[in-house]
Amino acid sequence: MASEIDLPWGTMPPVIVDLARTLASKASTSAKHAAGIKWQTEPGDVQDQLRMGIGDAHKIAKAGIDLRALLSAYAHKFHNPRPVISDLARAQDTSSQGFVRRYSEGTVDAVASLLSREPDVNLILAAFPSVSMMDLVELGGDVGAAARALIDGGQHDRKRH
Repeated sequence: MASEIDLPWGTMPPVIVDLARTLASKASTSAKHAAGIKWQTEPGDVQDQLRMGIGDAHKIAKAGIDLRALLSAYAHKFHNPRPVISDLARAQDTSSQGFVRRYSEGTVDAVASLLSREPDVNLILAAFPSVSMMDLVELGGDVGAAARALIDGGQHDRKRH
């Protein structure tokens, strides 16, 4: 993998911002769907509503975990200047020791790949399970080009979520 892209001090890389927005949008879309579920006021079968609500809750949680991992790993390992860990931990209602467990080494590798001129799309998809191949294409830049190349080459068949 090529080295990470150099950015001026205090600058957020667009690919990190765009992926964070994609993840937040996924959680928001599922939350709006859950809020719009029509629940019966009379006794009856609510299995469909329960299934939809539970599915939406799962998608919200998955995207939220991915978003937290993305931003935590980026802040802790890549951003310059490095934020105060205790402040980041407090924002997540955890300790400084708990903060570093909010992401994995795989997440760090995926963030490095996002910042690379030659991103590893499969590594990124593995680290952020709520993200689809088409989400990466829509990010554009080097990540989008790498995702598009995999799709065009038929080397990946991950379904769009």
